[in-house]
Amino acid sequence: MTRLIFIFSLLFLASCTEVPVNVPEPTAPDTEKVVLIEEITGVDCPNCPAGAAKIASLIEQFDGNVIGVSIHGSFLASPLSNSQYDFRSETADDLEAHLKPWFGKPAAVINRIQQEGQSEFAISSVDLWSQLVVAELEKPQTAAVVINHEYDPSTRDLTIDVEIEPWIDLSGDIRISIMLTESHVIDAQKDQSEIIPDYEHNHMLKTMLTAFDGDGLTSEVLAFNKLNRNYSYTLPEDDGLWIPENMDIIAFVSVVTPTSKEILQAAQVHIIE
Repeated sequence: MTRLIFIFSLLFLASCTEVPVNVPEPTAPDTEKVVLIEEITGVDCPNCPAGAAKIASLIEQFDGNVIGVSIHGSFLASPLSNSQYDFRSETADDLEAHLKPWFGKPAAVINRIQQEGQSEFAISSVDLWSQLVVAELEKPQTAAVVINHEYDPSTRDLTIDVEIEPWIDLSGDIRISIMLTESHVIDAQKDQSEIIPDYEHNHMLKTMLTAFDGDGLTSEVLAFNKLNRNYSYTLPEDDGLWIPENMDIIAFVSVVTPTSKEILQAAQVHIIE
């Protein structure tokens, strides 16, 4: 009897032992679709390093299929007491307002989609970003975006040609947006209750060569009819910033309606390859 009680006790303890569940990381489908994540952030935001780490993880995990841009608008973005730079800009302010509503920072907009069941346009729950990216990557690709550019280091002149090829007939307010971003900028960042003096800021929005909400392309275009737009810009001289080796060009095409701002496809290239 004692032996039976001992055996049942072992079985009971075994049944109560917590078995860890391995949740596999989501994987990108075989696609050339590229998703843009616009992260609303700031140097005075204590939770924003966690958002930046998530963006970096998604860019690495979905190599070539995810582009990130960090937008330092006015909220929680004023320079800290030991900041060297001010990352705010009028363009970032305009975009921060354009991507509302959002609950708090960090927040991210995935392809400018209003997510089903979410009251916020920019999602503040970092844990949701992965599944939202996968959901966008699983959608059929409907356009291609190619960036060709030239940069003259002697004059700091940048010329950009963007080719957009829709793969389906499109109608509506079709727009193109061009962003310049900069990475590997070392400066102060609040992280919970401390300030990290030598934090590395990446893919920060520096400026846009289009309007903040895009330039109008056309109201209708048939599948496989290509559209081209040219832009030029001279990189400012600024000690420690606007370093072309650390900068990228981002281009994307979107269709804007009264109820949507959806990005169809995005592309990114280094200014200096």
